[in-house]
Amino acid sequence: MSRDLCRKVGYTFTFLSDPTAAVIRRYNLLHQGAGVKGQDIARPAEFLLDSSGVIRWANLTEDYRVRARPDQLIKQARDLK
Repeated sequence: MSRDLCRKVGYTFTFLSDPTAAVIRRYNLLHQGAGVKGQDIARPAEFLLDSSGVIRWANLTEDYRVRARPDQLIKQARDLK
């Protein structure tokens, strides 16, 4: 999600992106050849970090079709406050 879109919809938290897949590889979140036509794809992973950068909640799945639901993320973020 772009910074402009985040601002437009009113998000006040930071979205991170990994366009070169450097972090995906570093944290072993790459499914090599698991995508359409054998492309490498990222293993689904959602993290909520506190203001110090400490991971306070993580959701990792092996199935690329499974992600945390928006209501799960919102609940977890609220519970961190």
